[in-house]
Amino acid sequence: MTTDGSDRPDGTDRADDARDADRVLDPANLEAERYQYAQRLGDMIAARDDAGLAQLAAELSAGDLSEILRPFSVADTVHVLRQLTPAFLAEVLAEIDNRSTSAFLTLLDHAEIAEILEEMPSDEATDVIGSLDSEQQELVLAAMDADERAEVVDLLQYGPETAGGLMGKEVLFCRDDQTCGEAVMGLRAHDEDELEEMHFVFVTDERGHLVGRVPLFRLLLTPPATPILQVMEPDPLYVHVDLDQEEVAQFMMTHDLITLPVVDHRHRLVGRITADDVLDVLEEEATEDISRMAGVSVAEFGEQSSTRVARSRLPWLLGGLAGQFGAILVMQRFEQSLTNLVALAFFIPAIMAMAGNVGIQTSSVVVRGLATGEVDYFHLGRHLLRELFIALLLGSVIGACLFGIGSVVVGNLSLAVVLGLSMLLVIIFAATVGTGVPLLLHRLGIDPAVATGPFITTANDVFGLLIYLGLATLMLSLRNGGGP
Repeated sequence: MTTDGSDRPDGTDRADDARDADRVLDPANLEAERYQYAQRLGDMIAARDDAGLAQLAAELSAGDLSEILRPFSVADTVHVLRQLTPAFLAEVLAEIDNRSTSAFLTLLDHAEIAEILEEMPSDEATDVIGSLDSEQQELVLAAMDADERAEVVDLLQYGPETAGGLMGKEVLFCRDDQTCGEAVMGLRAHDEDELEEMHFVFVTDERGHLVGRVPLFRLLLTPPATPILQVMEPDPLYVHVDLDQEEVAQFMMTHDLITLPVVDHRHRLVGRITADDVLDVLEEEATEDISRMAGVSVAEFGEQSSTRVARSRLPWLLGGLAGQFGAILVMQRFEQSLTNLVALAFFIPAIMAMAGNVGIQTSSVVVRGLATGEVDYFHLGRHLLRELFIALLLGSVIGACLFGIGSVVVGNLSLAVVLGLSMLLVIIFAATVGTGVPLLLHRLGIDPAVATGPFITTANDVFGLLIYLGLATLMLSLRNGGGP
């Protein structure tokens, strides 16, 4: 296999210059254009037209190509990746799914992997290195350039879901005893690629401690002889290396930051996090939360195998089935009431469905609020009262509707009263569970997304039936003069 743009099996060369004019797809017609490109790539793969694949892929940006390849099988994705130049391949690997990346890397030797990683930003190269086994990591690191290797080794010491694991080592800084002219001269020593996403020059003291920052435009517009201390913004916002990535994302969103310096426990500048890193975190966390709320595995997203998907869903569904035995036991306990008044059974699906719907709605709002910082444990009472008031309004309206339906369909006023009152109480209970459980789990340090799905639905089904059939039994008892 080759990755340098020459010595292709068909004897042709890849057009490296095509990367200078990659096509940006029309955002107003994005889905259609990506579909058209996917069709063309698929036809070329089937025809084994590798020269055409290389040329067509080179027209696209790394982001568009990764999205176009998303529905492709791993084998076809790897085939396309094999036609890319090292520089472009490094960009695409930073965007593409992990299964395709892992499969592609198995086709390369350690020297080829090292060549690709040297083209990637340090944080993304570290993610790829971290996916390899320990023996392969050592071989790849040994084949890398010394400077690139040192950056990756330094980043590997941090947890993957911390600020240290999220940051890149590509950071511009100068000393606080320098002038603006000396700082600009330092910038000129960097490669052009290293300056593309830089917005600030961070200022450190003689021990490497972060003391300030200077926007690039201000540095360039200030007379060269001006001391950095006179133009820098002192005490910039920062995070420590061990801060959780979700808290980093929340911090950057709260303060509208595009670049955030990272310091170690001695307050020394060690890296920086950019807004695009945070977007990846938000997507990752949202995917994780959605998967848990839906009762599916995170690994299922993008999975092509029906067998694997079914296997990942089965435990959650079996857990939900086990929980439903509670509802069966409740119905068995009230069998006599159901026998005496068969019409009770007609409305059980409505009671259970409304309990589940309200619980999922409420918990989804709370989980989202916890993720964005709009909801917190210290204002639990306010959030709970708000949701209870909403539940009271919803329960009153829906309960009144069910009272009217029960009066018309069954013609039993006592049963209609039970239906309306049960619906009101069930909705209030469901809102309480949907609000309180995520807040409690968050307080205990457990991801609140696990509170939804089968757990909320099962709890509401069981207690919803208890409320409904309990009130119905009480009604029958009163109607029979206190008899059984």
